Amino acid sequence: MDTPKYFNFPITLLKGFLTDSKACLDNVSYYSLYQHSISLDLGGELDKFKSSASFYEINLLDTELAFREGRRLYENSHNAPKCGLNLDVFLEYRDNEKSEFEKVTLLGFLAIKSILGKKTYSKVDNKYWLSRMSGESKSKEISDLDPKIQKYSNEYQTKKIKTELKHNWSLKTYSRYTRGFYVSFKLDLEALIFEAEKKRKTVKEKQSKLEEKAILEKVLSRLNKMI
Repeated sequence: MDTPKYFNFPITLLKGFLTDSKACLDNVSYYSLYQHSISLDLGGELDKFKSSASFYEINLLDTELAFREGRRLYENSHNAPKCGLNLDVFLEYRDNEKSEFEKVTLLGFLAIKSILGKKTYSKVDNKYWLSRMSGESKSKEISDLDPKIQKYSNEYQTKKIKTELKHNWSLKTYSRYTRGFYVSFKLDLEALIFEAEKKRKTVKEKQSKLEEKAILEKVLSRLNKMI
């Protein structure tokens, strides 16, 4: 069985995805091919770029244009958070018509991937998640995001996207008595719940100790005044 191939690219390349997904996916491929090409040893820059296109089995209409765009995108995206996309999923979305909800589901998936990075699990809130879905590196106010993303910011839509990701994209989520929600693609649900509850218990214990310390200082202050 062939090892799955992935494109790894900055989440910022997905800005405007719901408006022009083809342009965004072209940029994803240009960036990813260039990134892969600079890891190769033999040949000039353009030849290595062609080798990368061959490795990923990507047909380019204008190889030199793709190379220049890939280099430009790479040089301008060093500090942006990245996400990974299976090549088969990339081709599915590039070559086939998708509904807007299917596209926003892909954005939801990639946004969580970019937040997780190499972590096994993470806690995230909807504002941060939607910001990443909009191609932003940092959390922004909903009103500052892509208007096409804004309409998915209500509770009904965010829950619908999460449900789709859980059922068909292997996402595990947990949100009992938490501000935000925990996510993982690597842990099973029981393990994720264990980590979330363990962290919640630790936070509560720290809060309790801080409250006790504050009360103790108040009592000692009162006692000192009585002396």
